[in-house]
Amino acid sequence: MPTSHRIFNRRDFIKLAALSLAGLGLEPLMTACRRPDEMPLPTPTPKPVSTIVPTHTNTPEPEAVSPTATSAPTETPAPALSARQQQRLALIDRYGVASKALPLEFHGDHYWFYDGAYSMDPPTFVWMMEWFQKNDVWAVSADELIGYLDGTLQLPARSVILTTDSGAASMDSIDRMVPVLQDTGMHFISLIWTMQMEAHETAACPDNLCWDKFNWAMESGTFSIGTHSEYHLPLADHDQDFGFRDLSQSVSEIKANMGVDAQVLSWPNESCPMWMDTLLPTLGIKAAFGGRSRPLGDCAVYPNDNLRYCLPRLFPPNRQDRLSGRPPGMTLEEMAVLYMDGFEG
Repeated sequence: MPTSHRIFNRRDFIKLAALSLAGLGLEPLMTACRRPDEMPLPTPTPKPVSTIVPTHTNTPEPEAVSPTATSAPTETPAPALSARQQQRLALIDRYGVASKALPLEFHGDHYWFYDGAYSMDPPTFVWMMEWFQKNDVWAVSADELIGYLDGTLQLPARSVILTTDSGAASMDSIDRMVPVLQDTGMHFISLIWTMQMEAHETAACPDNLCWDKFNWAMESGTFSIGTHSEYHLPLADHDQDFGFRDLSQSVSEIKANMGVDAQVLSWPNESCPMWMDTLLPTLGIKAAFGGRSRPLGDCAVYPNDNLRYCLPRLFPPNRQDRLSGRPPGMTLEEMAVLYMDGFEG
C-alpha cells in the first residue's frame, strides 16, 4: 500500500480528534470521554479543621434545675433544755428575776460552833431543805453562780446559795445530805479542804474513800465542787506567792481526783487577802466567799457583784432555837424577806 495512504487505527484516531477539539476549545468535553485509566489523578484539597464542640464528653453535664422560690436559710435548732434549766425558767416565769440572792454557810449537817449560835443537826437540816422546797426557793449551782455574777444568766427571784465547807471529816454528812437534797430538789456548792483527803494523809480516807464519796455526791446532781484551800490558813496573813502555792495545790488535787475545775473558793477563816483580784483569775477561780464583807443588812449576792472575790455569807438558823447567828436572832422567814426577792415582809 502506498505510504501516502496511511491506515489509522483506533488509538491514532482518538489522538487526532483530541488535537482537533483542543483547537476548538473543546478539551473538557474530551476529558469527560476518557477511559478511567487515561484520567489524571486529582490533587487532594485539604479539609478545614472543624471548630464544632463534640456533643458528648467524659464530663457529665449538670442537670437542669427548675427555678423555684428562694427559701429562708435553715437555722440550727437550739439545744434542748435540761430538766434543771426548765425548772429555773419556770420559777422565773412565776416569781420574776432575782436582783439579789441569799448566801448561806454550812459545815455539813451536823456541827456546833460559837456556843451553838452557829450549829446544825440532821433534823434541823431536813426542816430547812423542806422549807425551801415548800416555798419554791431555787438553790444555785456553781455554774449558775458564775453566770449570775457575770450578768449572763438570770436566777429566779427566790434564790439561795447553799455552800458547805467540806473535807475528810464530811463523810457522814454527805451520806445523809444527798438523799435529802434529792428529795427536796436542793443543791449545794461543796468547798473542799483538800489536806488529809488522801489515804496516805489520814486513816479517815482508806482506799480513796473520801474522793470517792465526793465523786458520788457530785454525780448525784446535788453537789457542785469548789475549793477551801490546801492548808486552811488565814491567807490575808500571807503573801501572794504562798497563796499561789496553797490554792494551786488544792485546785490541782480536785482536778486530778474529780476531773473538774474548781471555779469557786471559800476563804479559810473568812480571810480575804489584798492580792485576791490579781491571783484568783490565774487559777481559774471565778468567785470566792469571805464572811461579813458588807454591812449585815446588805449581805446578799448581786448580779455583777463588785465583791465577787470576797462575797458575804450568812449563817443558817441554828439547831437550838432555829435562829441565825449572823444576822443574830433572825428566823429563816425573816432572812428570806431581807435577802431574797419574792417574799413579803
